[in-house]
Amino acid sequence: MTTAWIDRVKESGQLTVFLSETVTGQWASVMSEAIRDFNALSRIKGLGVTLVTASEAPAARGGGGADVAVALGSGNITASYEGTVTTGNFDGSTMHGQTLQYKIDNRIEKAFVFLPAAPLINTPRGRRPVGPGVMKVIAIHEFVHACGLSNAEHSTDDLFQGFPQVDPGDNAAGDRVRIQSGRSMTWMPPLVMAANTVRRIKSVW
Repeated sequence: MTTAWIDRVKESGQLTVFLSETVTGQWASVMSEAIRDFNALSRIKGLGVTLVTASEAPAARGGGGADVAVALGSGNITASYEGTVTTGNFDGSTMHGQTLQYKIDNRIEKAFVFLPAAPLINTPRGRRPVGPGVMKVIAIHEFVHACGLSNAEHSTDDLFQGFPQVDPGDNAAGDRVRIQSGRSMTWMPPLVMAANTVRRIKSVW
């Protein structure tokens, strides 16, 4: 089910994003590109929402601070807002993240994004870290969740697919996510956002 943000955020047309101190190394540069590329897609597709980096983490109560927090996860993860604490176990080597939406009166007030700390893929030469292009697809997928979409709206034909299939390149820079629409096959990057995902985001922004 797609869920709208609280009026204050929705009317701004922006989600403020705080990158925690865990977002380091390759992920730090990937996140900068992911925010830039999400905003480019938003302009092209008319999504009605853009991402803006914030220097203040989401407050535990009262709605202050950033709207969205991003952290790397591996093992136990924890997020809390307005007295609700969510914990879980997260595999930091997978090709997907996890986004927790905190809702009051069925409106999102905060979102917490966890990205895999060290996503790995199998290649003919053995297991290795996945490349930055695939990492960016993972990050933007989670930003779509932060916009208000749930797992029930996962697609098969764009960056919001639920079970991404990665085709390894000769090196990490050549890694790509495979997508299929009907009988047609394509790969990301470059990023693809299909009509259904666009429609669902626009419906709450």
